[in-house]
Amino acid sequence: MHAPAPVSSGPRGGRSLSRAVASASAGAALGFCAATLAAQPGSTPFAVTFTDATVQAGIDFTHDNGASGRHLYPELFGGGVAVLDLDADDWPDLLFVNGRGWGSSADTRHGLFRNNRDGTFRDVFSGSGLDGADVYGLGATVADYDNDGYDDVFLTTVDGGRLYRNAGDGTFLDVTLDAGIGDGRFAVSAAWLDYDRDGLADLFVGNYVDWSPDADTGCGDPPGYCGPDAYGPVAPTLYRNTGGGRFENVTGAAGLDDPTDKAMGVAVLDYDADGWPDLFVGSDRVPAKLYRNDGAGRFTDVALRSGVAVSERGRARANMGVDAADYDRSGRPDILVGNFLHEMLGLYRATGDELFVDAAPRSTVGRASYQSVTWAVFFLDVDLDGFLDIFAANGGTDESQGMLDARARLSQPPLLLRNQGDGTFDDVSAAVGEAFGRPAMGRGAAYLDYDGDGDPDIVLTALNGPARLLRNDGGNRSNWLRVRLAGTPSNRLGIGATVRIASASGTQRRTVRSGSSYASQSELPLTFGIGSDTVAESLEVVWPSGSSQRFTDIVPNRLIVIDEAEGLRPSAAVP
Repeated sequence: MHAPAPVSSGPRGGRSLSRAVASASAGAALGFCAATLAAQPGSTPFAVTFTDATVQAGIDFTHDNGASGRHLYPELFGGGVAVLDLDADDWPDLLFVNGRGWGSSADTRHGLFRNNRDGTFRDVFSGSGLDGADVYGLGATVADYDNDGYDDVFLTTVDGGRLYRNAGDGTFLDVTLDAGIGDGRFAVSAAWLDYDRDGLADLFVGNYVDWSPDADTGCGDPPGYCGPDAYGPVAPTLYRNTGGGRFENVTGAAGLDDPTDKAMGVAVLDYDADGWPDLFVGSDRVPAKLYRNDGAGRFTDVALRSGVAVSERGRARANMGVDAADYDRSGRPDILVGNFLHEMLGLYRATGDELFVDAAPRSTVGRASYQSVTWAVFFLDVDLDGFLDIFAANGGTDESQGMLDARARLSQPPLLLRNQGDGTFDDVSAAVGEAFGRPAMGRGAAYLDYDGDGDPDIVLTALNGPARLLRNDGGNRSNWLRVRLAGTPSNRLGIGATVRIASASGTQRRTVRSGSSYASQSELPLTFGIGSDTVAESLEVVWPSGSSQRFTDIVPNRLIVIDEAEGLRPSAAVP
């Protein structure tokens, strides 16, 4: 990647000196010093190691950002990764999203890998139907929008996205035009949700900025990459699934047509517990949005009054990757946000009364992430103790970030924060193996149980670099239960359904959701760690349709499938 001008407009591709000084002052005001910025060691032993299984598993994918010296803005963003089950065998497969050379006549080379069910994957991209497109891709999100039992894919691109229907025979069909999808916008992240709870998955696309290659001439002298301030904000797009393979653009009717977003991450949650899916949208250098679903087809932004729009100091942050889950077992979803250098992660803890407080600034979460540029973030239970941990994929943007801090690096290690079960976290990044701490220009990431042993593994992408698969070794020393849902009449994958399990050590709550992370999507089946508990005393599912089911005395250490119509049924996968 070519170095940008020493000073350019905006905080990502480059920062003005005044903004750099402001950020440094903010760090000082928060009381950070070199001694406190060091990650604190975990207070208890951590029995998990992440092993680089990329080569052994047969994953061979390298991202191409197409950079040729023109400093076109999308070159900084990288590509995401999506976990899907392309052949409905209950084993997770992988899709890596790629860019391409600008003006190249060659088709885009994404990566599609089918799980062989033995800890390895097979490259099945050629002939898949994903191999005939000349798109500059950024991210992906997965759902079964036609409820036929096969996972479909929406790719975010610089020009409006592509919708691919899974034909059920290992191939995909580009149905973008026939489905009524596409608005020509530059989008990074998207998510599926059934916002009207009619049993059909709808599509929310978080458009980024008003951008075109012809108008992008770079910033500074000589020209370098611009930052987000150089481009205008836009509105997101909401497509309502009307059935029969068709979608309707209902952005205006839903109250989402205010062009004030620069969306980087999208998370679906029910923050007010009214049964209707809401949306958190992390926007770049403009206030984040928390769109409340009123249950009648409209959304209202309540981020400012809820405490998630800006930082504690009232500043809009980078808001690159996002996730939402209940990390403190309060019964309410909390919000996790990845930010830029000297901004820290945002960890918005739900306090009740539809309010959030950022728990990061005065905690290990803030100290450990202060020196990082964070893209993908998500909650996952690495050691299966029943408490959700935090993962963050980090990586620099370009050399101009050195104006902020001479210690800043383009290649950065990821971060793993272990949930201590009391609302606090320990930084265990250095305790989980050399492979985990390997620096990269991290971008997308997702979790999955690719080897069927119960504990969550992690897949990462890098800007202009190779993807990596990190195998979790040791997490399954604890007991666990994996749950896959099959909806009828709710949407087939159960997106939006909530599962609660109770065991001797307490109650946990998870929601099946697409989106989250950065330009990526993790697996849809839910994993519950129950530590040393030997049985799940009860399991309750609340479906988007409003129906519910309850099961008792569930034996752990296996994958179970719950059908909305039939109840418990066998899985296609071998436990």
